[in-house]
Amino acid sequence: MPVAAIASFGHRSYRYFWFGGLTASSARWFQYVALPAVVWDLTRSPGWVGFAGFAQFAAMALMAPVAGTVADHYPRRNILMVSQSFMGLVAVVMAVAWSQGVRSPTAYVALAAASGLGGGLNLPVWQSFVSELVPRDLLLNAVTLNSAQFNGSRLVGPMLGGITVAAAGPAVAFWVSAAGALVVVFALVRIESRKAAAAASGMRVIRNMVTVARYVADRRGLVVAFVTASLIGSLGLSIQILTVVFAEDVFHRGPGGFGLMLTMLGAGAVAAAPVVASLGGRVPRSQIQRVALVVYGAAVAALAVAPSFASYLVPLAFIGAAHLASASSLNTAVQLQVDEERRTQVMSLYVMVLMSSNPLGQLLLGQLIELVGPRPAFGAYGALLLAGTAALHGSGWLRHLDVEVGEYSPEVAPEVHPTTPSPPRPKRRSSS
Repeated sequence: MPVAAIASFGHRSYRYFWFGGLTASSARWFQYVALPAVVWDLTRSPGWVGFAGFAQFAAMALMAPVAGTVADHYPRRNILMVSQSFMGLVAVVMAVAWSQGVRSPTAYVALAAASGLGGGLNLPVWQSFVSELVPRDLLLNAVTLNSAQFNGSRLVGPMLGGITVAAAGPAVAFWVSAAGALVVVFALVRIESRKAAAAASGMRVIRNMVTVARYVADRRGLVVAFVTASLIGSLGLSIQILTVVFAEDVFHRGPGGFGLMLTMLGAGAVAAAPVVASLGGRVPRSQIQRVALVVYGAAVAALAVAPSFASYLVPLAFIGAAHLASASSLNTAVQLQVDEERRTQVMSLYVMVLMSSNPLGQLLLGQLIELVGPRPAFGAYGALLLAGTAALHGSGWLRHLDVEVGEYSPEVAPEVHPTTPSPPRPKRRSSS
């Protein structure tokens, strides 16, 4: 692996952040495998599975703008500690409910929504917290490694989660997820954050969201990033959870097969991470995004015609790689086009757009599978994703992802470390 690909590890706080996140994300995949498997086992309905995903991500979308406002009043690290603790508590409730014989799918959909509330508070703050840990010239590297951490957790989390659900039951998987939340809270305690909460006149969520929406609308690069995130959320992310239908109903592989499918998504992302992380400053983000979207759409279409379980795993690896490249370039474009005082609020709106498109896509895909079957439904989603990619490329919009405006200032002083290729550049403002 090139040294440049892991340069962000030269910063102590980022190392705690990354390894704590890797452990917690791996444990949380136990819950992500167990919950769809539980809903499927109780209902045998793709529509119910899609509805459970809709409930979780809709709750995340509703909470995301609140996260931006809360971040104006409290340090980001403290918010992360609260959100992680809450998600751990929800996992405990899931474990106790299953152990006590609760078999109502509605109950688990409600718990999925509760977990989504914690995730909606956590995700935008988690993403914006990266900017406090590294200098500007390492931001793409740090964002990509952060995405690799999440996707790398899929190498062990889903597979072990599937084995655990099949061998020991969902309750044990939920307990593992709860334990993982404790690990990341401990890591956050060890991080030295020097950013103080910005002064704000009040918790005006709706007014702040409207103000931030106007701020985004005035910057074409942010608009393009939001539109592309909507495309990925509705047509790309939604297919990942609904692969449980292929695992259970098409290939008859059960929770273990579903876990292996999610593992292949992670394997593709981890394989792509060193390449994407080393591209910062050398390859335009628009070019990375263009290639990622084409690969993404083609791989989703390939899932629809895969004749066997083994052949189905190959496109999943390409989807994992494409998703990491797409998410990293979009996240970096957003981070480099906002001013510091707007960072968490913009990231909150970004997460809200992504998370609101995702549940809608899952809900529609679940119903489409009920009507025409999984293969035609996945084929339709792949074709729509490729059509959206062609429209973004043909319009020339993607080039706006390469613009850098706004002000970026890390809040934690960088450390001197041999993996840092060059001294951090001073704070600067650049425009298109």
